[in-house]
Amino acid sequence: MDINRAAAAVETFVTTFEASGATPTELQVRPSGDDLEVIKVWVDLGSSKVDAHAWARACEAAIRQHVPEAAAFKLAVRVEAVG
Repeated sequence: MDINRAAAAVETFVTTFEASGATPTELQVRPSGDDLEVIKVWVDLGSSKVDAHAWARACEAAIRQHVPEAAAFKLAVRVEAVG
């Protein structure tokens, strides 16, 4: 699987992913420029009062479960929430 296609599949999935009642207000998914085996996922949850670290863990687990295209790659999920 090509990393760019895998990143696109991850982005499609995360766009609608919800955990703890929060969904992304902004999202960027890109292959890492430093490591050819890593897909970087950056999510902004806006003013959600949610634990960003817990949301990131849930998101990564859901990607692993529902996006088979990402199986060959490492994920770096970063989440920000102001709340």
